[in-house]
Amino acid sequence: MQQLLPSRSRARVAALAGAALALICVAGCFGDDGAATEGATGVMSVGSSSAASAASAASAGTDATTDGATTTGATTIDATTTGATTTGATTTGATTSASTDDPFETAGSDSFTSGFGTGGDDDCQTQVDLVFVMDVSTSMGPILAKLEAEIATVDAAIKALDLGAPITPRYGLIVFVDDTKLIASGEPLPDVALIQSHFNTWYTFTQGNTQTSGMGSNNDWPENTLDALYQAADEFQWGDIEDTLRLVIHTTDDTFGEKPAIQSGVPIQRTYLETVSLLQTRQIRVFSFADNDMTGGPFNNEDVSAGFFTPYKGNTEIPVATDGGAFNINDVLDNSLSLSAAINDSVEQSLCKQYIPQ
Repeated sequence: MQQLLPSRSRARVAALAGAALALICVAGCFGDDGAATEGATGVMSVGSSSAASAASAASAGTDATTDGATTTGATTIDATTTGATTTGATTTGATTSASTDDPFETAGSDSFTSGFGTGGDDDCQTQVDLVFVMDVSTSMGPILAKLEAEIATVDAAIKALDLGAPITPRYGLIVFVDDTKLIASGEPLPDVALIQSHFNTWYTFTQGNTQTSGMGSNNDWPENTLDALYQAADEFQWGDIEDTLRLVIHTTDDTFGEKPAIQSGVPIQRTYLETVSLLQTRQIRVFSFADNDMTGGPFNNEDVSAGFFTPYKGNTEIPVATDGGAFNINDVLDNSLSLSAAINDSVEQSLCKQYIPQ
């Protein structure tokens, strides 16, 4: 498994690559009309600097997208980089953890080691908004229990990152079955104890097999991932896009429906493409913990990986499309993957990376 350079070392590599490109441009970086050809502005990550291979890129720029490429205030990049290398391997596209391999070398560990040096980095975002979008159907109780137990570890590790200024993560929560519910009207929760208490509340809720409204039972197996992700993007009060890492931790163990499906009497409001488009426009990364072992469906024998690990109806899977990553939720449940380490590594690998959706 390839190892990432520490974040600041990666910045130096990017700078050297940029310098080399500038020299080359003396001879050939201008088009026929004399306009400079746009180039890559960052080093794409492969592997992990702590324990994972969940690769991601940091958010920057504005909420605008043009023809599928995100404009970041410097150059517009169509999800590829050229000339930049990571530990000797040339990277030519955005990478994610959408792999069946164990994304962590230190399986089961709760430890988290920052790859940041001392002092700040001008290319890094300095605040973190971490929004949990969680399936709270009956089978999801164990994941909520793990989050309740490990969220303090996540919080402490984020606060320990050294970017030259203190980081105080803000939290949000959207829960879903076939309906969805936005906690605290989308206002950020600045205290880790608050989000921890919500995890406890919804852990208890999973024992009842009802909708989040408390009205009606959950009578089918697809759950409403799409409306929940759309609501997170649209209604959570995200920090300023220029200096805030916008990251969603999404958990589910089953597939989803899209508009115009009706699930347990609840009409689905959004399509797959509508949801992905808004996430990209708002520069929100999605890191999904989902089933990749064909253990979904009513008899625990169905492939429910589409949209998370594989394309959905020919469309790029959500974690790849939003420059995030995907983890096998069963690895968390059998303790071969640390939930807190996976979340913290996703945060660290995203803070100093340009947002490049696909």
